[in-house]
Formats: sequence, C-alpha cells, structure tokens
Amino acid sequence: MKKRHNILVLSLIMALGIKAAEPQRLILNATESPESAVALTFRFCEKVDTGKVQITENAPDVKLHTRAETLFLTPEIVYTDTAETLAHYVCSSRLRGLKEDTEYAYRAGSGADWSPWYVFKTAKRGFEPFTMIYLGDPQWGYMTYLPRLYDKAVRTAPDAALWYVAGDLVDYPYENWQWDAYFKGAEQVMTRFPHIMAVGNHGYLWAYRNKRDTLPPTWRPHVTQPENGPEGLEETCYYIDYQGVRLIVLNGNERLKDQADWLKQVMKKNKNRWTVVGVHQGFYPCGWERDYPEYRELFVPLFDKYGVSLVLQGHDHAYTRTWPLRGGKIVEDPSKGVTYVISVAGAKQYPIKSKFTDLYAVQKAEGLQYFQTLSFTQDSLVYKSYTVDGECHDKLVIKK
Repeated sequence: MKKRHNILVLSLIMALGIKAAEPQRLILNATESPESAVALTFRFCEKVDTGKVQITENAPDVKLHTRAETLFLTPEIVYTDTAETLAHYVCSSRLRGLKEDTEYAYRAGSGADWSPWYVFKTAKRGFEPFTMIYLGDPQWGYMTYLPRLYDKAVRTAPDAALWYVAGDLVDYPYENWQWDAYFKGAEQVMTRFPHIMAVGNHGYLWAYRNKRDTLPPTWRPHVTQPENGPEGLEETCYYIDYQGVRLIVLNGNERLKDQADWLKQVMKKNKNRWTVVGVHQGFYPCGWERDYPEYRELFVPLFDKYGVSLVLQGHDHAYTRTWPLRGGKIVEDPSKGVTYVISVAGAKQYPIKSKFTDLYAVQKAEGLQYFQTLSFTQDSLVYKSYTVDGECHDKLVIKK
C-alpha cells in the first residue's frame, strides 16, 4: 500500500511538471554564529542517495558553479502524513566557516537537478545597526494572501538582516499540502533571508493525538535552528546574538519552568546592547479572553530585571501592542518597561476579546494582515507595524 501511494504521488508530481529529484522547501535559518554560519534545509520527494549544496562568495559573472565549494549530504527519510505513507528525503546542514559581512551565493540539488542560485549575507561581528522583520502567524492563505505580504515587506525593508516568525507556520502539521503551499508561497523570502521561528501550538500533535508535549516528526526536518536551549527543547527554545542584539525564542508549549531557569542564566550572561524575546502565546492575550498567568509569573520578573525591550508574539490572530509595562503596570518611559506585541500575518483572523484592553496602547480588530520592522542602533530601537498595503499604522521608539 505504501509503495502504491508513493507511486500515485509521484505520478501526480510528474503530471504537474515537477521533477521528483528537484530540491524543494528550501529555507535559510540563522545560527548561533550568524557572522560565520547559516543553516540550510531542503527536501526531495523521491529517494535520493546524496543531496548537494554549492556555495561561494557572490560575484556578477556566470561561473559561480566552477568556483563553488560542494557539500555532500545524506538525506533523512521523513513521513509527513498521519498514515506514514508519503516519504520525503530531507537534507539539512550548517554552512560554516563563512566570512563576516559577506554576500554568498548558493544552490541545492541532487547533482542532476539544481535549485536557482540564491544570495544571502552574513552578519558583522560586534555592534552594527540593522533591521529585521517580524511576522505573526502565517497559518492560512499560504499561496493567496501571504505572498503579497512578503512582497510588501521586502519592498519596505529590502536589506533586512533576518526574519522572525512567531509560530503556527501551518494549521495542521500532518497535512502535507499545507507545507507545500507554505513553502511555495514564502519561497521569495525563505531562500534569501535567514529565518528564526517560534514553535506554536499548531506545531504539536494536539490536533491529532492529544499530545501537547510531543512535536510531530515534521518540525525539525523543516527548520534547522540553534541547539543552545534546554536539553530536549533544542531548535524550539534558543537564542542568537546578532550585531549587538540578543534575540531569544521561547517555546510556549511545554516545560516552562525549565525554560525560565535557562532564561535566567542566558540573561545574566548577556552583554548585548538590546534584548528582544519571541514566543508564540501572548503574555497579555487579545483573543477569546485567554489568559496565561503562569507565563507572567515565570517570565515577566526576568524580562523586567534584565531589560527586555520587546516581546514579539502571535497566536491570537489580531494586532495589539501594550504600553510599556513593569510588573504588569504601565510606565511612561518605554525604556523603563517591556512592550508586548501580538500580530498576525496570514488570513486566519480573530476578533479582539481581551481581559487586558486597559494595557493596550494600540489594538486592531480582525481582518487585516500585518508585518513589522525592528531597526536597531546604539541609541534607539525603532519599531514599526505596517498593514499589507504598506501603511505604517503603529510606531514605537525606545531610547537607551
């Protein structure tokens, strides 16, 4: 039965004009050392003995392939459907030994079939101003509404150093068509800008097997993220230091106490100019009168004590930004408190129904797509939120 299912799938792929040995679902992820390494993940939909990556410093000529270093990867077999009948062959690698502040060209493939050449740039060592993009949940509208948002975000911040996505990449992680659609719709940004992702509740098995603390076998084969978090939570709880900014991503789904203990140590040793936290679930939620008091009890005192500037969240499928808060109370100076943002990128939208509206400086109801930019300098963090047509509807400046 499994063999017949795969034959049918391959027949469909061939009918659509897709080469089965062509690399798909390419994504760049930021690493713990963004000035010297980047992570790359891709997959094939038929058995391939060896995956290949070619990488070289970018140049204007058409001889990149003659100078590129070639890496040979052994694909991992992953099943992305509940019946475990549809096998994918996944390659992942951390491309190390890169030069700082350098533009690289790369491509991936089997040797017979290759992706296009794509280009990315490594970080600089030490502090250097940069801009990043932040998105709330994609989840719906992968190839309909999301591509226009990616296009507008790239036009708004074409030199963004990296992108952060606040979880729930797809709605159901065992629906293979959703992964196909998500990666296809986001191809223009995933192949060019290193990403960091939070894992959302829809990244877990709760929707299928009521296992809220068990990742499906589809999460890690789709992203290759830092492994410097608590043991067992690698690639879902981690941090990176990027040009003087510590970006910490938490896993809001399990083992919160372990993460709080880990976070305290990560904060103590932090010598960066700015600190920003990303997590899927909201500390001051805006949807369905949700409330997560255990999140606030464990993490808010650490955010306050160690000078977190922004907490970037998703989950509620609307847009809200709190006033700067300290101990859950509003303070006037943004540099003296922590600002909590919830945003949404995709087409799945909720109405605002919150217990915390008194804490919101800005709230936008259902029906709009948003993307955000964060621009860091030594003296200021400029946060802007845009609707998908490019209108800046919210801005916050935090001064050091």
